[in-house]
Amino acid sequence: MKTLRNLMMVLVMAVGAAASAANDRDIVQNVARKVILQTYLDLAARAKEMQAKIEVLNQQRTQENLAAVQQAWRDARVSWEQSESFLFGPVDALGLDPAIDTWPLNRLDLQAVLKSNRALTVDFVRNLGANLQGFHTIEFLIFGDGINTNQKPIATLTDREVEYLRATSGLLVEKTGQLANAWLRNADPDDSSVPGFVEIISNPGLENAFYPSNQAVLVEYTKGIIAILDEVANGKMSDPLGADIGSANIALVESPFSWNSLADFTDNIRSVLNVYTGDYGTTEGPGLIDAVAKKNGALATRVEARIRQAMQKIMDVGGSEAMDYRHAIQDVPARARAQAAIKDLNELRAIFENEVLPVIEQ
Repeated sequence: MKTLRNLMMVLVMAVGAAASAANDRDIVQNVARKVILQTYLDLAARAKEMQAKIEVLNQQRTQENLAAVQQAWRDARVSWEQSESFLFGPVDALGLDPAIDTWPLNRLDLQAVLKSNRALTVDFVRNLGANLQGFHTIEFLIFGDGINTNQKPIATLTDREVEYLRATSGLLVEKTGQLANAWLRNADPDDSSVPGFVEIISNPGLENAFYPSNQAVLVEYTKGIIAILDEVANGKMSDPLGADIGSANIALVESPFSWNSLADFTDNIRSVLNVYTGDYGTTEGPGLIDAVAKKNGALATRVEARIRQAMQKIMDVGGSEAMDYRHAIQDVPARARAQAAIKDLNELRAIFENEVLPVIEQ
């Protein structure tokens, strides 16, 4: 009887292993629907939550209500930054990225608009430049200049700033909603017959104008990861760091008013992890790791460990003082930690380019 029970256990384990072995279609479907689409749905929902908090602030100008708006901004920011390993499809084709996340903010023009007598409506802000819209305009208005503190006193928040906040948050809700809708229902607003992009990317084939095969989608996922690893290492972190401490440029730091830069960068790499593992929230894989593991198990696990290591190195830049990035780039030990994080990110990018992508393309 013991031998029979052991045999049954082996059979159950074998069946379970077979059931858990994801094919390429499983990976494509899960990443598209449970990671990418859900990230965009969360972004749209969190933008609405922030807008609602701004309306409360408009009614009651208290420090507590301003803090609630700041937290809502951070929450929405998480979703946006965690979308940056898949900046393909509607976010690019419909030109939505600039209206959501253009940096740097044009502070001079913003101040001129605030001093004007123009009615600050959604339509008015829509017709301004992208560097007067989106996350960073809201960030400046609710956190202040970020030089000595990222806590804006409520007494310094003006009526015109609140009016602009209401307008630009309304536009952000519109743009993030358009992005979610483009993935969920209709990828081309000029043609109602086009389905949501999630259906396009989830159903590759010879008749699919974008993706002739599951492999083509997996390559798209991988190249999206490579792009954001390059941007974080060689743009977001390197540009403000400069060649030496004398050339550090705080004007190039993203999210400097909120002191949220290192969280932004970490969430960018979290986006990589989400696509790679296929995990998002309480939903678990499959992801690219499963496609790699079928051909090279050691590489699959090594890459996941390196992604997590890269995230930790970014978080460590601020050191025990928990410095924000705008101050870290002007601190010798923090600069060294930033350079170590950049080196690690570039090594990870090279692994994706030279080892993961060739495996996916086999």
